Amino acid sequence: MVEFKNPLVRVRCLECREEHFIEMKHIGTEKEQRSISFEYEHTYRGELKCSHCGEEMKLLTTMFEYPKGFLNYHETNNESCLVMDDITDDSLNVL
Repeated sequence: MVEFKNPLVRVRCLECREEHFIEMKHIGTEKEQRSISFEYEHTYRGELKCSHCGEEMKLLTTMFEYPKGFLNYHETNNESCLVMDDITDDSLNVL
């Protein structure tokens, strides 16, 4: 399992530039058989309406664990917001 060390991600609204924290929540894990073992795909999502302008901000982070216990790759897609603090390997815990 891979999770955020701190599930609050600092973002800036692209509409009004107000800063907020979006809480990332685990929404599911899928697994697929690979040559050595299973690859696990963990998905986290966060959504927040800007308290200043009402813009709906969204984040979607996908983390790939392969083989089990090793973070292979992660990516974050954002909508209507800019991630202010980079999400790096050090931001994540592999359990």
